[in-house]
Amino acid sequence: MATRPTLPYFVPPDRLPSPLPTVAEILASTTHLKRFTGDPHPNVVRVGEHFVVKFGADIDLREGENTLFVQQATSLSVPTIYAIFHDEATGYNFIVQEYISGQGLGEYWPKANQSGKEAVVTQLRHYFDELRSLPSPGYFGGLWRQPILEGYVTGGQRALEKSDVPPCDTEEEWVDTMIRNADANYPIENRALFETRKNLCHSIFQNHDSVFTHADLHPSNIIVRDDNTVVVIDWSLSGWYPSYVEYCNMMTSHHHHPTDLTLWMPRVFKEYVAEYGWMLQMYAWIHWGG
Repeated sequence: MATRPTLPYFVPPDRLPSPLPTVAEILASTTHLKRFTGDPHPNVVRVGEHFVVKFGADIDLREGENTLFVQQATSLSVPTIYAIFHDEATGYNFIVQEYISGQGLGEYWPKANQSGKEAVVTQLRHYFDELRSLPSPGYFGGLWRQPILEGYVTGGQRALEKSDVPPCDTEEEWVDTMIRNADANYPIENRALFETRKNLCHSIFQNHDSVFTHADLHPSNIIVRDDNTVVVIDWSLSGWYPSYVEYCNMMTSHHHHPTDLTLWMPRVFKEYVAEYGWMLQMYAWIHWGG
């Protein structure tokens, strides 16, 4: 059974592939890993043969906690977490994890043959079926009843502070929070239109189970090893969210998808067609205004 780790967290030395890098060694690394845009990420570095480190004042240690939870509670392939800590001298948070060799799904997919695609999709289906089968605590929010991290509810890129978005006991509260934060970022002047949109959202987003959700499943966060084993990384936004969220988030991030990947998603997730249509509307609202 998964239990919340005590922070700072360090694995026992006999489980390390080599000694943990020091803060000085981490900060000195010039091997920056790439983001989904292809640009180097300033706060994600490879250190030595075995380690990747996320660090910085804005790195949320909950990513490490979330990954540990998945590692303990499921059979999913995820990076091993070696350390989660805050360094007082720099003011930075650090998550030290296993380096995963392989290709991001965005790089792998266009070159893959049919059997390679089948293998990836089959693994993803197994992974997310297993996540959905985890017993839910019944609320909608972050792991261990921490604040919500999911981007639509927090208001996207112009979000309020994450600590200001507490867990919701009901899906109705979830929808109210999503609408309120979108409207706080980009107010709809026609309040009758706002109320109509709110009512329609409540009619669509109801009667969904709370399930454990990755919530940022674009192709850069899916690594395919040389043996075609799939590893899912970056659990920073994860939590107990409505069952449609994973499918809709994956589909609305289609601009990150290579070629025909979205056509394969019904083989990974149950489809939520009506919810997807409204999440496209929410995507536009939180990014550019209603």
